Amino acid sequence: MVGKEAPVESRRERKKRETRKRILRAAQRHFASVGYDASTVEMIAEAADISKPTLFNYFPSKLAILHTLMPAMDRHFAQAVDRSRARGGSTASQIRGFFDHIAGTALAAPPMARTLLLQFLRSYESPPEEREHQRFPLLQARMEQLLREGVEKGEVRRDMSPGRLYQYITGVYVYGMLNWLADPDFSVANELRLASRFIESALLEADGRKTPAR
Repeated sequence: MVGKEAPVESRRERKKRETRKRILRAAQRHFASVGYDASTVEMIAEAADISKPTLFNYFPSKLAILHTLMPAMDRHFAQAVDRSRARGGSTASQIRGFFDHIAGTALAAPPMARTLLLQFLRSYESPPEEREHQRFPLLQARMEQLLREGVEKGEVRRDMSPGRLYQYITGVYVYGMLNWLADPDFSVANELRLASRFIESALLEADGRKTPAR
């Protein structure tokens, strides 16, 4: 049986798709260089080489653009977890590798990191049905898988679910990021290294097990 051929994209559809991608690329560059709040719709439209009314034909607001970008950011962090898992080693070392990635990302593009952190915090003000895409569901799924693998290896406590452990881990690195958000001179890389050591002991201290001597 011959399968149906995919519909041919019209010239108009292609132009619309390319314009949408141009808007998103321009917005991401501005968010990364000056941050979300300092970026204006006018700046994004100019960088995308379109008019402001044309931009609004694609996105009703600057916030809608940011929400459209969030899944790509989620994939970025999920892939960082995948790379940590692929390198192998203990569960704690894999989490440490992910924390190092978070710190490196923040220091490479501080305005974008602040934008993502603030949007994560603002998501708590959103209706429940709007929160999931703002809270990195792919990252959560990958991290929970990493923790489940740790349970199977006997490296992660069994008295708490991977979902709850993920929430605690998130709280630890968000706390470090909040300190950096309040003080740009705060050493986020050092803070997250210390946090990963704490998480290592918290993951292992169950059923009488203790963190192994270094």
